Amino acid sequence: MARSSRWGLNVSLVSESMSRRACIFGVLLAVACVTCPELGASGQDAATNIDIGASKVGAAPAAFDLSQGQWTIVGDATATAGLAIEQAGVQTTENRFPLAIYKSALLKNAEISLRLNAAGGKSDQGGGVAVRLRTPENYYLVQLDALRDRVLFSLVSNGASEEIVGVDADIASHSWHTLTVRAKDDEFVVSLDGIWVFTGFDKTLSQAGRIALWTKGDSITRFDSIAITPLPAVEERY
Repeated sequence: MARSSRWGLNVSLVSESMSRRACIFGVLLAVACVTCPELGASGQDAATNIDIGASKVGAAPAAFDLSQGQWTIVGDATATAGLAIEQAGVQTTENRFPLAIYKSALLKNAEISLRLNAAGGKSDQGGGVAVRLRTPENYYLVQLDALRDRVLFSLVSNGASEEIVGVDADIASHSWHTLTVRAKDDEFVVSLDGIWVFTGFDKTLSQAGRIALWTKGDSITRFDSIAITPLPAVEERY
Protein backbone atom coordinates (compact mmCIF):
# COMPACT_ATOMS: atom_id res chain seq x y z
CA MET A 1 0.00 0.00 0.00
CA ALA A 2 2.81 2.41 0.91
CA ARG A 3 4.63 1.57 -2.31
CA SER A 4 1.49 2.17 -4.34
CA SER A 5 0.95 5.49 -2.57
CA ARG A 6 4.56 6.54 -3.18
CA TRP A 7 4.30 5.71 -6.91
CA GLY A 8 1.10 7.70 -7.10
CA LEU A 9 2.83 10.66 -5.43
CA ASN A 10 5.80 10.40 -7.79
CA VAL A 11 3.54 10.29 -10.86
CA SER A 12 1.60 13.28 -9.56
CA LEU A 13 4.76 15.29 -8.96
CA VAL A 14 6.12 14.45 -12.43
CA SER A 15 2.80 15.34 -14.01
CA GLU A 16 2.68 18.69 -12.20
CA SER A 17 6.30 19.41 -13.18
CA MET A 18 5.61 18.65 -16.85
CA SER A 19 2.49 20.81 -16.75
CA ARG A 20 4.44 23.75 -15.33
CA ARG A 21 7.15 23.32 -18.00
CA ALA A 22 4.49 23.21 -20.73
CA CYS A 23 2.93 26.42 -19.45
CA ILE A 24 6.32 28.16 -19.32
CA PHE A 25 7.14 26.97 -22.85
CA GLY A 26 3.76 28.21 -24.09
CA VAL A 27 4.36 31.65 -22.59
CA LEU A 28 7.86 31.83 -24.11
CA LEU A 29 6.55 30.77 -27.53
CA ALA A 30 3.81 33.39 -27.37
CA VAL A 31 6.37 36.08 -26.52
CA ALA A 32 8.60 34.87 -29.37
CA CYS A 33 5.73 35.11 -31.84
CA VAL A 34 5.03 38.69 -30.75
CA THR A 35 8.67 39.82 -30.91
CA CYS A 36 9.45 37.79 -34.06
CA PRO A 37 6.32 37.83 -36.26
CA GLU A 38 7.84 35.45 -38.81
CA LEU A 39 7.54 32.66 -36.22
CA GLY A 40 3.80 33.12 -35.96
CA ALA A 41 2.93 33.89 -39.57
CA SER A 42 3.62 32.63 -43.03
CA GLY A 43 6.01 35.52 -43.76
CA GLN A 44 4.08 36.96 -46.67
CA ASP A 45 0.48 37.59 -47.67
CA ALA A 46 -1.29 35.99 -50.60
CA ALA A 47 -0.63 37.38 -54.07
CA THR A 48 -3.12 39.69 -55.77
CA ASN A 49 -3.62 38.63 -59.37
CA ILE A 50 -4.91 41.57 -61.42
CA ASP A 51 -7.94 40.61 -63.51
CA ILE A 52 -7.33 42.07 -66.96
CA GLY A 53 -10.62 40.60 -68.15
CA ALA A 54 -12.57 42.99 -65.89
CA SER A 55 -12.37 45.49 -68.78
CA LYS A 56 -13.67 44.95 -72.31
CA VAL A 57 -11.42 44.84 -75.37
CA GLY A 58 -10.80 48.40 -76.56
CA ALA A 59 -11.43 49.92 -73.13
CA ALA A 60 -8.88 51.36 -70.72
CA PRO A 61 -7.75 48.89 -67.98
CA ALA A 62 -10.15 49.53 -65.10
CA ALA A 63 -7.74 48.66 -62.27
CA PHE A 64 -5.27 51.41 -63.21
CA ASP A 65 -4.92 55.18 -63.14
CA LEU A 66 -3.39 56.19 -66.46
CA SER A 67 -0.63 58.78 -66.79
CA GLN A 68 0.54 59.54 -70.33
CA GLY A 69 0.36 57.17 -73.27
CA GLN A 70 -2.56 55.23 -74.72
CA TRP A 71 -3.41 52.17 -72.60
CA THR A 72 -6.08 49.71 -73.76
CA ILE A 73 -7.18 46.11 -73.37
CA VAL A 74 -6.44 44.09 -76.51
CA GLY A 75 -7.15 40.55 -77.59
CA ASP A 76 -3.98 38.47 -77.87
CA ALA A 77 -4.07 34.73 -78.53
CA THR A 78 -0.56 34.37 -77.10
CA ALA A 79 -1.49 36.00 -73.77
CA THR A 80 -2.28 33.78 -70.78
CA ALA A 81 -6.03 34.52 -70.79
CA GLY A 82 -6.30 35.74 -74.38
CA LEU A 83 -6.17 39.39 -73.25
CA ALA A 84 -3.36 41.87 -72.57
CA ILE A 85 -2.84 45.48 -71.54
CA GLU A 86 -1.20 47.41 -74.38
CA GLN A 87 0.52 50.79 -74.51
CA ALA A 88 0.35 51.79 -78.15
CA GLY A 89 3.62 53.67 -78.54
CA VAL A 90 2.19 57.17 -78.12
CA GLN A 91 4.88 59.79 -77.51
CA THR A 92 4.71 61.65 -74.20
CA THR A 93 5.64 65.09 -72.91
CA GLU A 94 9.25 65.79 -71.90
CA ASN A 95 10.44 63.98 -68.73
CA ARG A 96 7.23 61.94 -68.57
CA PHE A 97 6.83 58.26 -69.38
CA PRO A 98 3.64 56.28 -70.01
CA LEU A 99 2.45 54.80 -66.70
CA ALA A 100 -0.50 52.61 -65.78
CA ILE A 101 -0.63 53.01 -62.00
CA TYR A 102 -2.34 50.22 -60.07
CA LYS A 103 -5.09 51.75 -57.93
CA SER A 104 -5.33 49.31 -55.02
CA ALA A 105 -1.78 48.86 -53.72
CA LEU A 106 0.32 51.23 -51.61
CA LEU A 107 3.37 49.18 -50.63
CA LYS A 108 7.01 49.51 -49.69
CA ASN A 109 7.97 45.83 -49.66
CA ALA A 110 6.47 43.63 -52.36
CA GLU A 111 7.18 41.04 -55.02
CA ILE A 112 5.80 41.94 -58.43
CA SER A 113 5.64 39.41 -61.24
CA LEU A 114 4.34 40.07 -64.74
CA ARG A 115 4.71 39.00 -68.35
CA LEU A 116 5.85 41.55 -70.90
CA ASN A 117 5.97 41.51 -74.71
CA ALA A 118 7.93 44.18 -76.62
CA ALA A 119 5.65 44.05 -79.66
CA GLY A 120 6.99 47.02 -81.63
CA GLY A 121 8.73 50.38 -81.76
CA LYS A 122 11.57 51.99 -83.73
CA SER A 123 13.51 54.05 -81.18
CA ASP A 124 12.43 51.99 -78.14
CA GLN A 125 11.19 48.46 -77.50
CA GLY A 126 10.42 47.20 -74.03
CA GLY A 127 8.84 48.19 -70.76
CA GLY A 128 8.94 47.48 -67.08
CA VAL A 129 7.51 48.04 -63.65
CA ALA A 130 7.71 51.08 -61.36
CA VAL A 131 7.70 50.57 -57.59
CA ARG A 132 7.40 52.95 -54.61
CA LEU A 133 5.89 55.48 -56.98
CA ARG A 134 5.09 58.71 -55.12
CA THR A 135 4.30 60.82 -58.20
CA PRO A 136 4.55 60.13 -61.95
CA GLU A 137 8.00 61.74 -61.80
CA ASN A 138 9.42 59.91 -58.74
CA TYR A 139 9.82 56.13 -58.42
CA TYR A 140 12.14 53.14 -58.81
CA LEU A 141 12.09 51.47 -62.23
CA VAL A 142 13.05 47.98 -63.40
CA GLN A 143 13.11 47.98 -67.20
CA LEU A 144 13.58 45.46 -70.01
CA ASP A 145 15.19 47.03 -73.09
CA ALA A 146 14.70 44.66 -76.03
CA LEU A 147 16.56 46.82 -78.56
CA ARG A 148 19.73 46.92 -76.46
CA ASP A 149 19.31 43.57 -74.68
CA ARG A 150 19.57 45.13 -71.22
CA VAL A 151 17.84 44.81 -67.86
CA LEU A 152 18.04 48.07 -65.92
CA PHE A 153 17.32 49.20 -62.36
CA SER A 154 17.01 52.98 -62.09
CA LEU A 155 15.89 55.79 -59.82
CA VAL A 156 13.55 58.26 -61.52
CA SER A 157 13.67 61.60 -59.72
CA ASN A 158 11.76 64.63 -61.01
CA GLY A 159 11.39 62.80 -64.32
CA ALA A 160 15.13 62.21 -64.80
CA SER A 161 16.33 58.59 -64.80
CA GLU A 162 19.58 57.60 -63.05
CA GLU A 163 20.80 54.04 -63.66
CA ILE A 164 21.76 52.07 -60.53
CA VAL A 165 22.39 48.64 -62.09
CA GLY A 166 22.43 47.53 -65.72
CA VAL A 167 23.05 43.99 -66.98
CA ASP A 168 23.14 42.49 -70.49
CA ALA A 169 20.46 39.87 -71.15
CA ASP A 170 18.83 38.10 -74.08
CA ILE A 171 15.47 39.87 -74.53
CA ALA A 172 13.77 38.91 -77.78
CA SER A 173 11.18 41.25 -79.26
CA HIS A 174 7.71 39.88 -80.12
CA SER A 175 8.07 37.29 -77.34
CA TRP A 176 6.70 37.08 -73.82
CA HIS A 177 9.16 37.44 -70.94
CA THR A 178 8.45 37.06 -67.23
CA LEU A 179 9.88 39.87 -65.11
CA THR A 180 9.96 39.48 -61.32
CA VAL A 181 10.99 42.24 -58.93
CA ARG A 182 11.35 41.60 -55.21
CA ALA A 183 11.65 44.95 -53.42
CA LYS A 184 12.42 44.69 -49.70
CA ASP A 185 13.75 47.74 -47.84
CA ASP A 186 16.93 48.78 -49.71
CA GLU A 187 17.31 45.48 -51.63
CA PHE A 188 15.88 44.86 -55.10
CA VAL A 189 16.17 41.34 -56.53
CA VAL A 190 15.41 41.08 -60.25
CA SER A 191 14.73 37.88 -62.21
CA LEU A 192 14.03 37.35 -65.90
CA ASP A 193 12.17 34.25 -67.11
CA GLY A 194 12.72 32.58 -63.73
CA ILE A 195 16.48 33.23 -63.63
CA TRP A 196 18.13 35.67 -61.22
CA VAL A 197 19.69 38.61 -63.09
CA PHE A 198 20.98 40.93 -60.36
CA THR A 199 20.41 42.36 -56.90
CA GLY A 200 20.56 46.14 -56.59
CA PHE A 201 20.62 48.34 -53.50
CA ASP A 202 19.39 51.88 -52.92
CA LYS A 203 17.93 53.77 -49.92
CA THR A 204 16.62 56.92 -51.59
CA LEU A 205 12.90 56.03 -51.62
CA SER A 206 12.20 54.50 -48.21
CA GLN A 207 8.43 55.03 -48.02
CA ALA A 208 5.55 53.01 -49.43
CA GLY A 209 4.31 53.92 -52.88
CA ARG A 210 2.22 52.74 -55.81
CA ILE A 211 3.09 50.08 -58.39
CA ALA A 212 2.82 50.81 -62.11
CA LEU A 213 3.36 49.40 -65.57
CA TRP A 214 5.89 51.49 -67.52
CA THR A 215 6.96 52.02 -71.14
CA LYS A 216 9.07 54.51 -73.04
CA GLY A 217 9.06 56.44 -76.32
CA ASP A 218 7.37 54.77 -79.28
CA SER A 219 7.53 51.28 -77.76
CA ILE A 220 4.42 49.15 -78.29
CA THR A 221 4.32 46.93 -75.22
CA ARG A 222 1.87 44.36 -73.89
CA PHE A 223 1.50 43.12 -70.30
CA ASP A 224 -0.36 40.20 -68.73
CA SER A 225 -0.23 37.78 -65.73
CA ILE A 226 0.36 40.61 -63.24
CA ALA A 227 0.68 39.48 -59.59
CA ILE A 228 1.56 41.55 -56.52
CA THR A 229 2.57 39.93 -53.21
CA PRO A 230 3.14 42.09 -50.10
CA LEU A 231 6.29 41.23 -48.13
CA PRO A 232 6.96 41.78 -44.41
CA ALA A 233 9.52 44.35 -43.33
CA VAL A 234 12.93 43.07 -42.25
CA GLU A 235 13.13 42.87 -38.47
CA GLU A 236 16.08 44.78 -37.03
CA ARG A 237 18.11 42.66 -34.60
CA TYR A 238 20.46 44.05 -31.98
